[in-house]
Amino acid sequence: MNKFLLLSFAIGLMAGSALAEDELHTFSNSEGKTLQDRILKYDFKEHIVLLEEKGRVPLDTFSEADQEYILLWNQLNGFLSTMRFKTTLNKSRWASLKHEQNITPYFMDVVQLPGKQTPTHNLVMIEDYEEYNALYLEGEGFEIVLRNQNQFPIENIVVESKLFYEQEYYVIPDNLFNSENNEYTDTVTTNKVRFLSETVPVLIPLEEVVLYSECAPIVDHQIDRTSLVSETESESESDDEEEETTTEIEGFGEWSDHGRRRKGRTTGVWVRIGIKGPEGEMVWRETTNPSTLSDKVSWDPIPEEPEEEE
Repeated sequence: MNKFLLLSFAIGLMAGSALAEDELHTFSNSEGKTLQDRILKYDFKEHIVLLEEKGRVPLDTFSEADQEYILLWNQLNGFLSTMRFKTTLNKSRWASLKHEQNITPYFMDVVQLPGKQTPTHNLVMIEDYEEYNALYLEGEGFEIVLRNQNQFPIENIVVESKLFYEQEYYVIPDNLFNSENNEYTDTVTTNKVRFLSETVPVLIPLEEVVLYSECAPIVDHQIDRTSLVSETESESESDDEEEETTTEIEGFGEWSDHGRRRKGRTTGVWVRIGIKGPEGEMVWRETTNPSTLSDKVSWDPIPEEPEEEE
């Protein structure tokens, strides 16, 4: 059993223990008579409630409010069982785009000739310099698979997910002609999160539904600037042999690596799945992928926007 399943199993055990240790509930019938007892089990097919003290009691013996309470108790009990209500997270890549090009940079001189109103533009191509520019864009996220293996439906399931990812940005904007120093290769990493909430109205017995987290746009931008050099031949004074000398292109720096790159990656997903309990409270099961994600990030509540005053 992997760590991800162990986390889900532990959460289910804690929630199930809390359900079993509920205080006594006061039940009533159609005649107004009351009874304090604790539910041990409910037979959905036979519509029989097993109480701790009273034993087996038909569901229709109770008042309508208590019948609803019993059904919600049973639904919550089935929801908290990791064997009967299964969840799976699968990482997915939904889109991929690649754009690349080779370009030769140029200088542009503007000359104002006497007697002419329109300036003359003079383009000077830098033939000894070539830039390879590549942009990779991928859409990544997670499939959230829910499967109900209970013999009764689970209703009004709220699924909330937070997709965490990182994206690098250049500290200094890309500028071909402002590169005397190689500080322009520095990047800074920004942590991002995308939130999504959906509701599944009902999941019938043995039904499986696939939901999706938000999509993280992962950008990988690469620039390869191989600064070619001009070669000149000269004769050596000592042995009359020809030798090659090289001259770096002026204005582009003299360090060896003229490339730069910024990239991103998906950190993981945190999913909360919840239904209402018999007392009207929301009860959640939480899972993460990878299982260590909760050591790096936290689930913070989404801040509510203040209401506008009329």
